[in-house]
Amino acid sequence: MVPSARPLKQFLVSPTGFFEERSPAETLPIAAAIVIAFAIGLTIGLLAVGSMLAGAVDATVTMDNPERPPDLICEQHADDPDSTFGDGCDAPKTIERDAGALIQEAVNDVLWIGIAGPFILWVIATVVLFAGGRLAAGDPSLAGTAALAGWAALPEFIRVIAGLVGLWYVLGDLTITELDSAVAVLETAIAPVEPILLAASVLTLCWQWSLLSAGLGEDADISRGAAAVVVGVPLVIFFVVGAL
Repeated sequence: MVPSARPLKQFLVSPTGFFEERSPAETLPIAAAIVIAFAIGLTIGLLAVGSMLAGAVDATVTMDNPERPPDLICEQHADDPDSTFGDGCDAPKTIERDAGALIQEAVNDVLWIGIAGPFILWVIATVVLFAGGRLAAGDPSLAGTAALAGWAALPEFIRVIAGLVGLWYVLGDLTITELDSAVAVLETAIAPVEPILLAASVLTLCWQWSLLSAGLGEDADISRGAAAVVVGVPLVIFFVVGAL
């Protein structure tokens, strides 16, 4: 059952009290729903990124014509009217493609990250929390640590929303006409909002640390301090690696 207003407020203000009144394992269905919602949101976010980048690019790319056979085949069969291998050799060797459309296609090719990524991280986080609870001489449950790992996806919405809003802001009046300098132009445009994005990432990290520490302490029956260390180390490592 989805939490009512009081438990939700308690979860936001006092995660320790929230997990004291209900074991993490009991909230596994809710946690699973959060992961599913995050996967959907992340996929939509990737589509939005592709759309915004495509809209900011006003350029074309010269590329080989995929409808034309290779030169070697055309040289051997173009003058042979009875050969089907020469079909299409009259087509131009190269064509002009809209760079924005190519960017959107490239983003579409990696949509699987938004779909599968949250579930992969959910499994990894479950293993890390379960192993950490054991190392701290606790007795964590698999269902409990899986639930906690799922709850950790909720703060990630902050990071995703901040990133989308920041990108929308910097691309609003930006037009890229030279692809060779596109990366440099984007880096310059994003620079003013990087402190805000960093703050959103830190806020996400702190919220995850707070709720995971509280939940693991209850689920594994270890002290809040021990849980804070067990949770904090992998979170910091993940944060540093992601910032590189």
